[in-house]
Amino acid sequence: MTVRKTDTADPDGTTPASAPRARGRGPRKQAPELSKVRRVSVVDELVEQMTRKIVSGAWPPGSAVPSLRKFAASTGTSMLTVREAIRALQVRGWVETRHGVGTFVVDADRREGYSPWQLGASDVEEYMELIEAREAIESAIIQLATTRRTDEDLRALSAIVDKMATARDTTAFLEADGEFHIALAEAAHNRILLRSMLAIRSPMQRLMANQLLLDLERSGNLDRSVADHRAIVESIRSGNATVGADALRHITDRGRTHMDTLRAES
Repeated sequence: MTVRKTDTADPDGTTPASAPRARGRGPRKQAPELSKVRRVSVVDELVEQMTRKIVSGAWPPGSAVPSLRKFAASTGTSMLTVREAIRALQVRGWVETRHGVGTFVVDADRREGYSPWQLGASDVEEYMELIEAREAIESAIIQLATTRRTDEDLRALSAIVDKMATARDTTAFLEADGEFHIALAEAAHNRILLRSMLAIRSPMQRLMANQLLLDLERSGNLDRSVADHRAIVESIRSGNATVGADALRHITDRGRTHMDTLRAES
């Protein structure tokens, strides 16, 4: 698979700084609707689901969230519940309501608590710890996913790997990679592990963006990465967590190699 080098996402996973802002630039993209929610702590469940949409990029900065009425209908909740959930996100600075216009996702650099870390380009040691934490979290995720995954989980993961294999630029590949690791966490059906992956997604995307460019310079393609992600899917399909852990180690080892290169150059 040969891909082109393009502007990758900003560290927080948003569009590149050179891209035009969504506000005031033509028709706004309508954010997709949410799925049904469980009736246990409904407001918290809805806030978590909305936050996941924003962090994953499904709701990009500047996109309009559905109206209260449409929100309530699509999630099986009341308009009052939806209003409370949106108010919670407003307090956190993740969305803003413009009277007479609608509610919109706020740019990442204006959000409170968007990323647990503010990593600079020279924070090599902290990135190494991030890679270590990512490997520990995803190893547990793979272990659980081998026994808890559903057929729907497998279809979703396989489709994302296919998207990675056909990506024609690094931006598309990076977006698919982010989707894969969130879908993988969802296949473990453990909300704490899923939240952990969502928490480290932004700094990991920054690391991945630089690493992808390095891989391109060395080999001209990202076939190794695609093969490792596909191996993880097959390990979950077959129930062999060891194979998936080995493939994950290949991925994280490339990240460590990249960090070693940066350390040597500093």
